[in-house]
Amino acid sequence: IVPVIQLLSSWLPTVLVSAMKSLCQLGANYEPNKGEIAKKGGLQPLVSLLENSDPQVQAESANALTVVCRESEGNQNFIISIGGIPPLVKLVQSSNIEVQVSAAGALQSLAQSNSVSQTRIAELGGINPLIRLLKSNPRNLDVQERASGALWALSGDDPTKQRDIGTKIGIEMLIVLLESKSEKIQFVAAKALSTLSCGTPKHQTKIREAGGVLPLVRMLKQSASERVLLAVIGTLAALSIGLAHTPVKLNQTAIANGGAIKSLVQLIGATDTDLVKVQSAYAVACIILAHPDNQRLLEREKFGFTDLIELLYSSDRAVSLGAGRALTTFAYNNIPTQKEIVKGGDIQYEQFIRFLDGDDQDEQGNAAFQIIILARVMTGEDHVVIMARGIETLHALLYSENELIQELAANNVASLAHTRAGIPAALVTIGAMERLISLLQSPAELVRSSAATAVGYMTFNRGAMRILLTACRRQPDMYQLLFANLGGGKISDTFVREWEYCLTVGLPSQSAGLIPIEHQMPDHAQSHSTLINQFKTTTIDTPTYGTTMTEEMLDVASTHRYTSASSVAQ
Repeated sequence: IVPVIQLLSSWLPTVLVSAMKSLCQLGANYEPNKGEIAKKGGLQPLVSLLENSDPQVQAESANALTVVCRESEGNQNFIISIGGIPPLVKLVQSSNIEVQVSAAGALQSLAQSNSVSQTRIAELGGINPLIRLLKSNPRNLDVQERASGALWALSGDDPTKQRDIGTKIGIEMLIVLLESKSEKIQFVAAKALSTLSCGTPKHQTKIREAGGVLPLVRMLKQSASERVLLAVIGTLAALSIGLAHTPVKLNQTAIANGGAIKSLVQLIGATDTDLVKVQSAYAVACIILAHPDNQRLLEREKFGFTDLIELLYSSDRAVSLGAGRALTTFAYNNIPTQKEIVKGGDIQYEQFIRFLDGDDQDEQGNAAFQIIILARVMTGEDHVVIMARGIETLHALLYSENELIQELAANNVASLAHTRAGIPAALVTIGAMERLISLLQSPAELVRSSAATAVGYMTFNRGAMRILLTACRRQPDMYQLLFANLGGGKISDTFVREWEYCLTVGLPSQSAGLIPIEHQMPDHAQSHSTLINQFKTTTIDTPTYGTTMTEEMLDVASTHRYTSASSVAQ
């Protein structure tokens, strides 16, 4: 390795190119060589050669950096520290296509699984040149693979970054990329569309209107790779379901009309991959959620719950939770389907304990939501005890230090707030409303949005509404903060009227019988038995999908109508 590194000081381009190609081979063929190249001083000259005047030298130095950085956090961080990012960003904008491709590959390798690198490349202006590169070469697969791969690597595992990158690429462009012949490009396009679709009505609508549904459905029938297939299935599910488990009717209809239900059911029966089975079942559940026409289409197919329930007991945790998520979505506010699930097999509460008692908070949050929805079709424990455990878990997760977990817990609370009437009352009892209100001031946009959606749905419970009124009267800008983050969520118009009345008469926070928030809100350490008693007194099933709710669908203590955020804002 040392003699090859010494050749990097040559002034002859041919020697430099040969030396760097040799380093590429050394690093690619034997993993420890990457560390040796760094240890022997090979990274500094490679970064310096990025600024050589010869395009071939520039390209080969970028190629060598691509190899030595790949899956090597130490090399990635060292290259960042010696200023390797700015020349690579500059080379992405080169007039030489080979140099552009190589530089994009090096940026992808630098950014892969490295949040520090991802942030620095974005700060130094690396995103826009990569997007221009992607869009300016629609027929060059190599360019598009490198550019799209680098952009997705820059987004990491952060949904906010992924959404930002997807938005900058553009929905129309992503739909075009979806039909690429490259598996790598298909994957990035499907993942980006899925991220954009999650709980974002404007993106869900735009993808449908831009013609994105049919290409996605067609890909279910093609011999796509497993990861592309899973990404496509995830996108179809995300397009079908909105905030707080509300159906996106027009998208559901378009997806069903494209033949997705039949294709997904066939896929469930044909694939040997359990994860594809459970994800396909979840997508079907989303497509038929509160959509009678689509439910009738499913009845024509050979679909049952027995196989899905069996997968609930898989040793693969992702498969088990995926099966639970699918069953939960089928069962959500649908008593006839819950009865069919019971016929399909035994769902034991014990199966979920491993997730609830584990250290993974994401697993805890998903399992907690699932046991609350499935409580009445479970065996092994009283359904009231099961729901109490689930609510206690979600309440605890609202206090997580991880913003993604806060978002997950708030989203789950939003979905629960318009199921059984006893659930919002229990959430009030345990003190969840106070925490949700405080999360409206989170620095994270997705947390604020999720909390606002949950708070909005919770206002259909009179106790929760009174707590929010008190909070708004103590901090008048809280009302504006709520509506600024509510998006497509819903809120009780009774709450809106009462708040407007408070503004009109100028009542102080202690007036009109409103108890100060610290007294209204119980201690967070409410006992398990208190929650159980709460459920025993109010366990009415209350599906609430329409824009208004009938009295018999509601908690008798809070017969309000829905008000959309957009109508209030006007």
